[in-house]
Amino acid sequence: MPTSATGTLTSKPLQQRGFTLVEILVVMVIIGVLAAGALLSLGTLGQDRQLDTERDRLLTLLDVVREQAGMQSNEYGLRCFAGGYEFVVYQPRAGLWQRITDDRTLRRRHLPDGLLLSLVVDGRAVVLPKEDAKEAAPQVLLYSSGELNPFELTLRREGVPGGFRIASGGDDDHLEAAALPAGAT
Repeated sequence: MPTSATGTLTSKPLQQRGFTLVEILVVMVIIGVLAAGALLSLGTLGQDRQLDTERDRLLTLLDVVREQAGMQSNEYGLRCFAGGYEFVVYQPRAGLWQRITDDRTLRRRHLPDGLLLSLVVDGRAVVLPKEDAKEAAPQVLLYSSGELNPFELTLRREGVPGGFRIASGGDDDHLEAAALPAGAT
């Protein structure tokens, strides 16, 4: 071993092998932060925000129209078409359904690109008409008494399994919303 002029021993510094515990913890924290950021940017647990928003909007609008029907003693309906939906009101004097054009809340709504709507009324699938169809007859009736005709409305993302089902429930005519299983199309 070499000796210095002062008489102390000098040796080559020991070479480090591996990482310290602090270095490993810093790397783990960085990976955790990146993973959390990626998860939040994709949505919480892969949820589809547009689909959730449309489901909530439709449920809220159905509740608003049902309350309005009861307060005004008018019969309302939901008319679904390829790519969206609108609310209509029955005009007893004319004996026909009329589109609602003067109410911003109940205006015609279009689904965002990639969202699909399907409808089953009284256990039968409904072929949705084109948006510009002249007839305004609704498929779902919202009576002033609070009653509903039996229906199931499904919202889902095109090409993705799952989605949401909104349906009239049992004898008490409440609305039920449930997530479809991931295998459902």
